[in-house]
Amino acid sequence: MSLTNWILLMLVGGFIGWTTNVLAIRLLFKPYKAISVPLLGFKLQGLIPRRKGEIAKNIGYQIEKELVSMKDILKTFGENQQREDLKIFLKIYLNNMIVEKLPGMLRRAMRKPISIFVNDLLNEEGDRIITEMIDYLIEDQSEKLKLADLIEEKINQYPMEQLEEMILMVAKKELRHIERLGGLLGVMIGFFQAWIITLIS
Repeated sequence: MSLTNWILLMLVGGFIGWTTNVLAIRLLFKPYKAISVPLLGFKLQGLIPRRKGEIAKNIGYQIEKELVSMKDILKTFGENQQREDLKIFLKIYLNNMIVEKLPGMLRRAMRKPISIFVNDLLNEEGDRIITEMIDYLIEDQSEKLKLADLIEEKINQYPMEQLEEMILMVAKKELRHIERLGGLLGVMIGFFQAWIITLIS
């Protein structure tokens, strides 16, 4: 076999390998919706769009199980800075709620006394109130407030086009390496094909 044929087989192998990997990566995402293939009797759809629900469910489960749970999130509200932020929020919320319940004539007159009362109450009892509230949420509500379900819902609502763009942006370098590796493997296969043909002939 001539050198030209060797080079040709290697180039063809490289092109086929590179093209195959490029196509495989594209088929991870596209087509977004299932397309019926005439005569072949099956539907073509990107792997990620087809299994988006299952992927979302597994991501939510793994994040809640391995990384952070609703209990972990609720516990952060017991930390000093978050506790002070909660006190400020409760002061504003309770002040506004109580004043709004009063008849119009009393609102202006009672706004300041109510503000003083609420501020004093939360300054004295705020830590206990917040601790009891967090304990209640952790013990009685954390099982109902499923972080995994929330993550699953958000991923399922996320547009497939934006999800593809985000994944490609994060993994762009690695995907390029996969494409080039396909070309390199194709060149190697072409080389061995030429070598085998030479031995046979």
